[in-house]
Amino acid sequence: MNQFLQDNSIIIIGILILIIFLLMGAMIFILFRLLTTPKDNVPVTKELVVEKPILNPMFTNLKRSETPIVERFYCIHHTEAPSVASCLICEEVFCASCLVEHESMHFCKEHFRIFANCKWKQITDVRTTPDTPEEGLYIYNFKREIWLDKNIPTFVMTHYKINIENDFIESFIQLNVREEDVEKLTNEILKYRALD
Repeated sequence: MNQFLQDNSIIIIGILILIIFLLMGAMIFILFRLLTTPKDNVPVTKELVVEKPILNPMFTNLKRSETPIVERFYCIHHTEAPSVASCLICEEVFCASCLVEHESMHFCKEHFRIFANCKWKQITDVRTTPDTPEEGLYIYNFKREIWLDKNIPTFVMTHYKINIENDFIESFIQLNVREEDVEKLTNEILKYRALD
């Protein structure tokens, strides 16, 4: 066998080089055809139909906010500085130099003064679970609307708890309002929830 390989090594190498050239030629031909075929001559085999997704029934009656949410990645005061967090009251995004952190809460400098100078009361404590994630959505919408429409400062805090018995994480969504707004906003959020 070794003698056969030695005697015919030039022929074997020649055959291998020929196979390599044939494969390279085929690849070049295919590439050339792909690059020179006009795009409008490409046959369409099936029309693409995009169907609207079917919503989970639990989300069909959610109230949508009229004001669109705009996602920002840079500080509203320093357009070259990336945002690091949003203010709990106005929900605008700010860079590190424009934010004040207090007990893991972030406020812009203007609204930190409001936070520090007011007494705050919690008026909601809505529990959500993995099966009911939409339960507290109305609180976020209400908070946003009273800020945009009436300029009333509030902030939402979410606390998480591990439910060991049922093996899931539950959250408690708490709306905090100024002490002088408690009665008025408690009534308003009840009406808002009823409309939801």
